[in-house]
Amino acid sequence: MMDDNLRHLPRLGIAGAMRLYGMTARALRFYEERGLIEARRDRQNARFYDPAARRRLEWISRLRRAGVGLPEIEAVLEAEVESEARALAAETLTARRAKLAAEMAALDEVIIDLDRPETPRRLAVRG
Repeated sequence: MMDDNLRHLPRLGIAGAMRLYGMTARALRFYEERGLIEARRDRQNARFYDPAARRRLEWISRLRRAGVGLPEIEAVLEAEVESEARALAAETLTARRAKLAAEMAALDEVIIDLDRPETPRRLAVRG
C-alpha cells in the first residue's frame, strides 16, 4: 500500500502523508488533535511523521476506508502489540460486515416490495 519511494524515508512531511494515505491536511491535524497520531516538528515548525506515526496513519487510513468509526480505530491503535491490533481490527471489520449485510437484506426487501403491483407507485403530494 505504501509508495516504496516514501516508505524508506526517516520522516514524511504533511504533503507526502496526504498523498500517501489519501487524507486532507485537515484530517491529519484532526487525528493529531485527537491524540491518534503524533506529528513532530522540524526547525521551520513544519509537521513531519516518523515511522511510528506512519504505521498509525496506515491503520487509520485502511480502517476509515472500510467505514470504521473513530472509537473503534482508537481501540485498535491502543492495542499493546501488533497481533492484538490485527485481531481487534478483524473483529471490528467482521461486525461491520454483518451490519452491512443486514442493511443490504433490508434494502433487498424494500426493492422486492416496490416491484409488487399492489405497492403504491406514487406518493401523495401534500399541498
